[in-house]
Amino acid sequence: MSRTELIRNEILDQCYAYRPGSRDAQRMARLANKEGEIVGATAAEFEIECAYLVGKGLIAEDRDAIAQAHKRYKVTSDGIDHMERQGFSA
Repeated sequence: MSRTELIRNEILDQCYAYRPGSRDAQRMARLANKEGEIVGATAAEFEIECAYLVGKGLIAEDRDAIAQAHKRYKVTSDGIDHMERQGFSA
């Protein structure tokens, strides 16, 4: 699996696990590094792949009500279906 695929999977894993809440790219990258899932992961890499997954409809931007420029992401219903087809349970 490529690094890009690993990052996309990690984003989906985290968004799915934290639903109905949302996560930001920096926090997702930090957790991936801490858990050793993706060595040297950066928030910029996560932000790029979040944009891809938003385009695919698997996650959505969840703008912070206080800090509108701070992007957070949450899993969509299509994303939940995708994850559950992959074997994750609700």
